[in-house]
Amino acid sequence: MEALRQMSLLSCLHLCENNLRFERVSNKIGIIYPQLLHAMLKEAFRIGSRIISQYINRILPFASQPKGWYHCTMVPYFLNIIFDRGRPTGMFGRCNALLGNLQLPIFLCTRSHCGGASRAYSLLVSDHQRGHFNGCLVVDDGGTFTSGADVRKLCQEGHLDEALKVMESMDLQGLPISRDNAYYLLQGCTKKEDISAGRRVYSLMMNSGLDSVSALSDHLIRLFALGGKLKEANEVFWKVSEPSVFTWSAIISANSKLGQGDKALDLYRRMQASGVKSNSYIYVAVLNACARTQALSQGKLIHEKIIKSGFHLDMVVGNALVDMYSKCGSLEDARKVFNALPNRDIVSWNTMIRGYSQNGYGQEVLRMYATMQQSAGIKLDNITYASILKACSSMADLGKGRQIHAQMVRSGIKIDTVIRNTLIDMYGRCGSLQEALKEFQKLPNPDIVSWNSMIAAYVLHEHAHDALRLYEEMLQTGAKPDSITFASILKACGETAAIGQGRRIHAQAVRVSLHLDSLVGTTLVDMYARCGSLDEARQVFDRLPNRGVVSWGAMIAGYARVGDCRLAQQCLEDMQAQGLKPDKVIFISILAACSHKGLVEEGKGYFKSMSEHYGISPGIEHYSCMVDLLGRAGKLDEAEHLLQTMPMSPDIVGWGSLLTACKTYGDVERGRRCFDELMKLDSRKASGYVLMANIYADAHMWTDAYRIEYLRRSAGAWKKPARAWIEVNNKVHGFLVGDKSHPQTDSIYSQLKRLSCKMKEQGYIPKIDSILKQVSDEDKEDSLCGHVEKLAIAFGLLSTPQGTTIRAAKNLRVCTDCHTATKIISKLENREIVIRDAYRLHHFKDGACSCEDFY
Repeated sequence: MEALRQMSLLSCLHLCENNLRFERVSNKIGIIYPQLLHAMLKEAFRIGSRIISQYINRILPFASQPKGWYHCTMVPYFLNIIFDRGRPTGMFGRCNALLGNLQLPIFLCTRSHCGGASRAYSLLVSDHQRGHFNGCLVVDDGGTFTSGADVRKLCQEGHLDEALKVMESMDLQGLPISRDNAYYLLQGCTKKEDISAGRRVYSLMMNSGLDSVSALSDHLIRLFALGGKLKEANEVFWKVSEPSVFTWSAIISANSKLGQGDKALDLYRRMQASGVKSNSYIYVAVLNACARTQALSQGKLIHEKIIKSGFHLDMVVGNALVDMYSKCGSLEDARKVFNALPNRDIVSWNTMIRGYSQNGYGQEVLRMYATMQQSAGIKLDNITYASILKACSSMADLGKGRQIHAQMVRSGIKIDTVIRNTLIDMYGRCGSLQEALKEFQKLPNPDIVSWNSMIAAYVLHEHAHDALRLYEEMLQTGAKPDSITFASILKACGETAAIGQGRRIHAQAVRVSLHLDSLVGTTLVDMYARCGSLDEARQVFDRLPNRGVVSWGAMIAGYARVGDCRLAQQCLEDMQAQGLKPDKVIFISILAACSHKGLVEEGKGYFKSMSEHYGISPGIEHYSCMVDLLGRAGKLDEAEHLLQTMPMSPDIVGWGSLLTACKTYGDVERGRRCFDELMKLDSRKASGYVLMANIYADAHMWTDAYRIEYLRRSAGAWKKPARAWIEVNNKVHGFLVGDKSHPQTDSIYSQLKRLSCKMKEQGYIPKIDSILKQVSDEDKEDSLCGHVEKLAIAFGLLSTPQGTTIRAAKNLRVCTDCHTATKIISKLENREIVIRDAYRLHHFKDGACSCEDFY
């Protein structure tokens, strides 16, 4: 070796050329010769180029013989050196053919470095001997070499960007990437969920003609679907020449998961037409699509095919069937599939329990929970407990919810954020706000679901001021409200007539581009309507880009709440003109609008049209609306006859509506019959006792009135506390009946005393007959002053400038005395007063109310 190095370069080259017979050449000569060629290029470029040309011609016949590959793999390297020096030889295509026949890789030198050839060569030898001779060898500007195997290693070790740069360097030189390297790159992209890198790989695939390869496109489709890029996933799919069953599975799953269930089902039909046979992955994907689109009939057809193909015994497919039937509301079919499964795992149980829970079968959930506890080999997990707790929420079963919570603690279940949020929701819906808050405060970092659950609990139980306070606290922590947050907090504003807060939150929704969201937009319409600002409600409604049935329903309900039957009817006609059909909820609003205006014949017409024109069977809510309509209009015989002949048993609302009408028209005997029916349904409901006692009081039947009051107390039927709210200077103030906790209590009661004196001068007579306490008339009058709407109005008069509209809200129906008093106050104080009670909106102005005393 040392002797060879001492000879001149040309002598060495001649020596090697004379021995260039691969079956006789030694290892040393085979390795030395390319190194000498590199040295010649460095020292004498022209001579070196000529010798390389001769070298290539000589090795072609021997390329496939032992040790011939040592020389063949060096050809492109030398050619690149020549190209870098600006001396194309015209033999590049010939060398490519040589290497293609040998199925050897091309390696690329992006910049030649004299000291790098031997290292590159040794890497090649080493890779070939290890069987890793895949891909390419790249020499970069810094003399760093990367082989095909190194590309794989880079991807596996997470150096995706470096591996991509290697392949992109090849692409710039016009060299294609191999399938293997594309596969490694896609694996790296999927592991990192890097959509941007996936796009770079797809570009390389297209340049190399690999975009039609099914095996690669599968991974790319799943990657784009993972990032929610359905359009790009579909584009990749349609370029595949012959999609495999795995490609079809990937694209069907992508469309199903990203909300395009109908498209997924269409793709499934195309797959069948192409002759590709379904496997378990296809069936799971298409069943998920049926579940998301509520396509029960399609799901049943697929179920039949699954049975014929024998996949019904596959546990994963079976679980998907249970899920599909559950989400389509066919619990009986879901249970049949569940019972027929030869092997049931925790997923099977959770799917069935979740189905019962989501469809409101709480008792069945608890029965399955008991069965699971007795089943060997089944260990309940967080998903199980989450479904059970949701069932307790739907049943408002606080006791059972506490038991399940305690069982979780005893069994050592880790209570993560998801479970903690479910506990907040359960306690909140069951009315235990303190326990809900306790669970919320245990969270070190509440997520948006945590905030939403706690806010919703406050709103549900008429703690709107707490909901608004918590919302502000959430913003201070940096949490970003979503559409659910806005919907809940806007509802709180509507419930308390806090239009100023509502406008501010509306502006916040605009800033984050959620004001046009269907849910948020509809809630905004409802909020403004509840606050009595129908103009603002209509402006929001008209700007909604997608007005569905729910949005139209909110606008119609707004008009119905103020008793504007004409605009409610016009809205209904406009909705139908756009091709939308009214649903059951909209008809409730329309019937309520007719009831508030006493439009009996119009109401009857709409009630009749439900079944005749729209195919909607009237429910118990619609019959109750008709009873209310007839009762308000004084048609008590007809209302009672409707209750007695309706196709279902009347509920508390129906009999309660007729009892209210009996109070309005002083029908004692019919009132007794209604009261008896109410007691049969629920003797602990206080409203029936109160109405019946007031009927007796109005008829001066004091003994009977006191008897009913005694029965109420004996039954433990406590009246729901009256609450009222008013917003002043963007702050909501709440009042309870007889409340004296407000900081301005003395001023409020002084104001009411002043107003009472002025009202009496206008002919106001306090309605003290309804107060059954055995106290003096003066004390009864004082009691009337403590009614919540009067407290709110007095505070509003004290706290707002003259001419400002006063807006207040009450959780119960406004009483007769307060309604009369507010009419007079509006005239005395020259103020517009808007009060929204539990049933409608009253707009008082100049001594009159928009309801025309028909409430």
